[in-house]
Amino acid sequence: MSNTYTSILKLAKPATGDAGWGATINDKVTTLIEEAISGKAAINTWGQGGDSANVHTLTINEGASSESRNAVLALTDTSTQLSGAGTVVVPTASKLYTVINATGQTVTVKTGSGSGIAVTNGKKANLMCDGTNVVEQNTYNTDLEAAVAKINSLVLSSGATVDSIITDCFGSNTDTKVATNKAVRTLVGTIGNFKRSERIYPWGSGGSLSGTQPPFITVAEDGTETLATFDLYGNSSTVFQELDLAISGTLARSGTHTQPVLATVAVRVQRKSAGATGTSIGAVTDADAKQGGGDSYWYLIKVAGDQTNKIDSFSYLDDAADGASKKGIQNATYDDATNKTTIVYDNGSSGTGLFSSTGGTVYVSSSAFESVGTWVTAMPFNPDNSTESFNVTFTISDYLPINGSGSALIIRKQDNLPTLKLVPDSGGAGNVEMRVQVSAGIGATEAQYTFNVLQVDQTNVTRS
Repeated sequence: MSNTYTSILKLAKPATGDAGWGATINDKVTTLIEEAISGKAAINTWGQGGDSANVHTLTINEGASSESRNAVLALTDTSTQLSGAGTVVVPTASKLYTVINATGQTVTVKTGSGSGIAVTNGKKANLMCDGTNVVEQNTYNTDLEAAVAKINSLVLSSGATVDSIITDCFGSNTDTKVATNKAVRTLVGTIGNFKRSERIYPWGSGGSLSGTQPPFITVAEDGTETLATFDLYGNSSTVFQELDLAISGTLARSGTHTQPVLATVAVRVQRKSAGATGTSIGAVTDADAKQGGGDSYWYLIKVAGDQTNKIDSFSYLDDAADGASKKGIQNATYDDATNKTTIVYDNGSSGTGLFSSTGGTVYVSSSAFESVGTWVTAMPFNPDNSTESFNVTFTISDYLPINGSGSALIIRKQDNLPTLKLVPDSGGAGNVEMRVQVSAGIGATEAQYTFNVLQVDQTNVTRS
């Protein structure tokens, strides 16, 4: 018979008048159509029959079984002929292929000159040759495009499982949830360290000013004046606030002197109580240990964990939440080696302290257990027996030179005060109302002070 063959599947086309059509149709058409529609070719040789290493070129036969005609290409490498990534070369003719890669290597299916598609080991891919190159069959599906996928969980390649999408990052602490873009932006915009600065002048002091003379408040000998009131702005995520103050004014002394003379004023930084109840920070693990000898008022205790975020420059402690026997906390430090917080407090006497044995609960209050609305002064930065009764946070002092007639010269000073820490009290997180006062001539020291400006720098430290 003088058969011709189709260009793609190579099926026989008997000529008119040829005899033996039955065998031709059965063997060279019908059988090969079945091979093209549902046949599976086992590809298990690499770098053989003229192919380069790691390459297998599909066979092409006219009117006979061919690897390239099969619908499914099952790739294996039982003889370990692949030394790396493999390549299967298909004819440059339009054809659909389902590729099953079980070679242990990534295999690229391509035409002789095309770039092809790499099929990872253990994966199946529906590919097609478009007459030039091998490409994926499906890159768009109208049903999937319009569908809403509903799954109980998503397992990532790393093995992690995601079971839900959250729209609020606050309070969530799990590895099985992912957050929306809006939730992440809200979280980032809420937590962190937020700084705020303002400069406060006593414009309402009532003094008569000339030109650009700065406003002022005069604090007379043995007098006390409120220099400024302001708010520290917090929110529900506030852990603590840091407050930095810089105060500018002049020191003066009256009278006649024979040598430079000391002038000292007291600065009192206060917060207004928003809650009087103490907060438990756990039980005492190390009982009272007196610091500095038998006459000392200082006692040291320890509690488990890092409790420093609950103790600030205004904090008092007690063995009960009502603060009936409260004592001022001078400092608190955390040691990660022992996982304990050390607290030193002023017992007010050299007698027995509050925590003579272990196990008792320690309550702290950053508003000194005072009733709501009461002004509470920060603990003295440098404690001093001689000034303790004056309720002092900081002191400003200097020796004033004298002129030829023995009068003390006025000195203008700008003092940057040490950082104060403020923790939300039992009234909850939010704004804290503050004020700064100055008392002139504390103790045996005489002085006058003229206030001009207060620089307030706030850092709001937050966490979710």
